[in-house]
Amino acid sequence: MYSVFSEISPLKKVILHRPNLSLRYLTPSNCQSLLFDDVLWVDKANEEHRAFSLSLTKEGVEVFLLHDLMAETLLINHAKEWLLAKIFNAISLPPSMTQLVLEYLTHLDIKKLSMYLLGGLTLHDLSDPTLKKQLQPYFYQHNDKDINHFILAPLPNHLFTRDTSCWIGNGLSINPMHYPARQRETYNMAAIYKFHPMFKNSEFDIWYDGSNEKDNLPSIEGGDVLVISNKCLLIGLSQRTSLQAISLLAKKLLSIEKFEKIIAVDIPKQRASMHLDTLFTMVNYNTFCSALPSEAFRAWSIALGDSKDALIINQEKDFFTYLARSLGEKKLHIIPLAGDIFTQQREQWNDASNVLTIAPGKILAYEQNTEMNKKLLSLGLDVIEIAGSELGRGRGGARCMSCPIEREIT
Repeated sequence: MYSVFSEISPLKKVILHRPNLSLRYLTPSNCQSLLFDDVLWVDKANEEHRAFSLSLTKEGVEVFLLHDLMAETLLINHAKEWLLAKIFNAISLPPSMTQLVLEYLTHLDIKKLSMYLLGGLTLHDLSDPTLKKQLQPYFYQHNDKDINHFILAPLPNHLFTRDTSCWIGNGLSINPMHYPARQRETYNMAAIYKFHPMFKNSEFDIWYDGSNEKDNLPSIEGGDVLVISNKCLLIGLSQRTSLQAISLLAKKLLSIEKFEKIIAVDIPKQRASMHLDTLFTMVNYNTFCSALPSEAFRAWSIALGDSKDALIINQEKDFFTYLARSLGEKKLHIIPLAGDIFTQQREQWNDASNVLTIAPGKILAYEQNTEMNKKLLSLGLDVIEIAGSELGRGRGGARCMSCPIEREIT
């Protein structure tokens, strides 16, 4: 039974993605359009990711890799057909060319197909010389004769498996992403949850389904969603998660699942704080790492009204006081960034507060955030340091890079 009712209860199962091809396709000319600040040293990034995965395994966490789940899903013919139809509705090619590429992909070896759907596909990658010749005039005419132009753009942000789907209670949200560069990630994850035997044979709810274009759902991303208890969610109102999405999720979740309230908190709309978990993560029962701005910021409580379509929304004057009360605590222990103002800015940029809690008081954190890690250790937290000199340049820490699908119910 897959479920997540807590940010801190022992982590049992998690989905990770070890990027390879998608990072190799990052260049100085395309990285920003793909939401990366820079190109990465690919071999080093993969080495760091293997070590991250191994750290979790050593702690008893069962790790599922996205490329394995994808390949296993594509073995199911109707799953492959469903996903390819979704993918090609989302890209811009003339219909006749789309059909040619679709037929090519349909007959590819499953491992190669999985690699291209996750990593990207260029004209140069095509092994069929006839198809390549048929497509060349279009790309030469529209793309300055770039033989490496993408038929399928790479998805380097799949590295951050937290964002595209997030488990809440006995179900999950398959998230419609804010930027078009990440929309295909939603379809990939939806295919896995809807068709892979590991999930197909399990009972769970889909609270929010961003893979259904007919609903045209507003964006919400998993980095903004914290399951702080079995009764309360904390959701960031960010650059990438809208108030409309929070309201729609609240109506569905509060009327079915046993959660009683959602707390929405307004965070700065900037690159260094793209999601709530880049600023605020829960590490113990009443303890949070925080890079939230010191000045006052707005927060609202959301509860269900007299009907399933009615919400009671109140602005809360003091976010931390209300959060403590929602957790049944008299006071919270907030751990701010460590060091001087320069160190704080540097370590926040390197996701010092974006830690993954695998049990109460036990966290995984990037080793380069030395001052913050020293502070956490001095406060009695068990800090497992992971290398992230390359991974961290993607602007996401251990929490961003992990999608918990099962935590122990306590």
